[in-house]
Amino acid sequence: MPRRPGRRWARRLLSAAVVLAVAGTVSVLPAAGRPEEIDVPAASAPGTLKVMPLGASSTVGVGSTATAGYRLPLWERLTARGVRLDFVGSRNGGPDALPDGDHEGRSGWTAARMLPMTGGWVLAAEPDVVLLHAGTNDLLNGMSARDTATTLDRMLDRIFAAAPRTHVIMAGVWAPLTKQRAQRAELGRRLPGVAAKHRAAGHSVEYLDVSGLFPATRTADGLHAGQAAYREISEAWAERIEAWLERPPDRRRAAG
Repeated sequence: MPRRPGRRWARRLLSAAVVLAVAGTVSVLPAAGRPEEIDVPAASAPGTLKVMPLGASSTVGVGSTATAGYRLPLWERLTARGVRLDFVGSRNGGPDALPDGDHEGRSGWTAARMLPMTGGWVLAAEPDVVLLHAGTNDLLNGMSARDTATTLDRMLDRIFAAAPRTHVIMAGVWAPLTKQRAQRAELGRRLPGVAAKHRAAGHSVEYLDVSGLFPATRTADGLHAGQAAYREISEAWAERIEAWLERPPDRRRAAG
């Protein structure tokens, strides 16, 4: 799949207007007050799986720009197994080896900062699957695990309001966070309940525990995963996506 051409501002502003008209309460203004860039989604071929990588610097790929973090190895595994894949999001970046660099990553952003824009991003991209990894920066900035879990709960509200039939895989924190170890563990205990609450409401969401996926010695800088660790992350995402795809369509909304 060739890399898509760059979008134009006129299309972004049109999409933002649609988001405001349809969603009503969904804001498209970031914390700084500057209009957020929201893309009109490109049409996907029939049978294409639209996946939105949504999160902060690890979604962008900080720690391994050569692989765009987990995105290149995830692309390679899923397409090698016959999945017609389309990454979606209003941002684009990655190495030339990655055929589709679309994503919804914001380096340095907390989940709280992402929250007002989440619905607009999802409404514009219409993903089948959302790979949600947020909350690390909230803990780093002194937010409690309880408040971070509440923010992620509200992010799920926005996601499902914009795309009721999407499937969300919500990962916990994989960064070591040695100074926030207790809050990191507490968040890991709370997030399965957040996912269960949304499943009870009829949403398709699952929690991915990545707290012990790789040791702290395999980070690139003490915080972000290194290239080998990102590959393990991509395998974890891929296994969950493949398991979801193997379910009959009428049972996919009961993901656990």
